[in-house]
Amino acid sequence: MKRIVFAIVFALSGCTVPLKHYEAYRGDGTFTSHPAPSALCQDGYTVDLGPIALDQLSHAHYTLAGLPNVESIIGVAVAPKTTNSEDIRPQALITITLRDERGHIVLSLQNHLSEWTRLYASDDPQHAFIYQPGRLIDVAVEPGVVHVQRFPIGEDDSWGTYFTPRSAARYTLDFTVDEPDAASADLDVRLQVRRALAPCP
Repeated sequence: MKRIVFAIVFALSGCTVPLKHYEAYRGDGTFTSHPAPSALCQDGYTVDLGPIALDQLSHAHYTLAGLPNVESIIGVAVAPKTTNSEDIRPQALITITLRDERGHIVLSLQNHLSEWTRLYASDDPQHAFIYQPGRLIDVAVEPGVVHVQRFPIGEDDSWGTYFTPRSAARYTLDFTVDEPDAASADLDVRLQVRRALAPCP
């Protein structure tokens, strides 16, 4: 029987980086730190870049500077505007591109948001964070044993909408709605960057 060793877990690198009093962020949006609930967990953060209208053609451009040097995810936070809404699966076709200060493309994806992964709040299933992991591949390390690894890895360890910012880097983020989704007019949608957190023990 083939044994599979999962070599990839979510964001254990940089787990000792304290963010409770982080003040280095200098980009667009609002930076909010999320102190860890216990010493066994990691501090988190969110950069809220503001509302996105998925029901119309649009393009938005942002600057991200001074992000913490921890693995992070770009995605959209989605919630219904009314409590009667049940579906938080926006269908819009979007393009997202992140470049560094040298103009190098760190990540670039075009997808329907319905194809992305939805992470629901544990205490509120009416709110979701939608993001896109990259691919995982099996790499044989010995007969009958494989490691599951991320592939491909891009600039700044990018993988899907994940990346690990360099603290001194200045990034630009472009978000374009290529094909609107009229039903998304019933949703509050906000573009965000978050720390990719490993689950607390």
